[in-house]
Amino acid sequence: MRILIVDDENSLLMTLVANLELEGFQVVGAANALCALELLRHEAFDLVLTDIRMPGMNGVELFRTIRSQHPDMPVILMTGFALESLIDEAILEGAFAVLPKPFDIEHAIAVLSRAVSRPVVLLVNRHYGVEPAAATLRAMGIACRECEGEGETLSAVRARTADVIVADLGILGDKTPELVRQVLSVDPSVAVITIAGHMVPDLFQKVAALGAAACLLQPLAPAELVRIIARARARPFTRSPSNRSGVEGEEA
Repeated sequence: MRILIVDDENSLLMTLVANLELEGFQVVGAANALCALELLRHEAFDLVLTDIRMPGMNGVELFRTIRSQHPDMPVILMTGFALESLIDEAILEGAFAVLPKPFDIEHAIAVLSRAVSRPVVLLVNRHYGVEPAAATLRAMGIACRECEGEGETLSAVRARTADVIVADLGILGDKTPELVRQVLSVDPSVAVITIAGHMVPDLFQKVAALGAAACLLQPLAPAELVRIIARARARPFTRSPSNRSGVEGEEA
């Protein structure tokens, strides 16, 4: 896995590069967006991790340029500021996730690994197609695919082809808690988001207790679902390696 990290704070950039190299990643650092774009012109990368607040071209502008030139490359943003409008714009345009500074290096490694290995949202629908929802997400820069029922969902989880699952309680009904339990027993890093057309307190409580990332009510605007997917992808989760170095990020 080859990662390009962009940050104008040299101490944080060097810390991230060193820690990720210790984890076995190939890492190249860039001090600003223009240097990053020059590297991208001449070298191949699997993923870009960039700070948002930088002199000259900021991280969101860099993300947009990368998206236009490398539409399938995951881009993760990081920031120590609550630049809500700027962050929201990037998320709605397909940024994979936003990491708030300071963050733990183990957390960052998990999110980076997730982005490179399985950047696909799985839409579970048992009886009829979900093409409209899938088309809407794709138009907003989110890679996704549809599947039918529990068997296909679990197969995708075992094959590590999806990192977020969106399941409709109205379709799966009482089978939803068992599906959530099985998914998370196979891979606890998967984010399971459940959606229902009306409040179903018992089912919501069961899936939440099992570890679902979110329980949502319809109607749900596509933009809100995209925001929730990005938050789910940025959340910490337990990872097996024992190396837990910390990174105290400076404000971006």
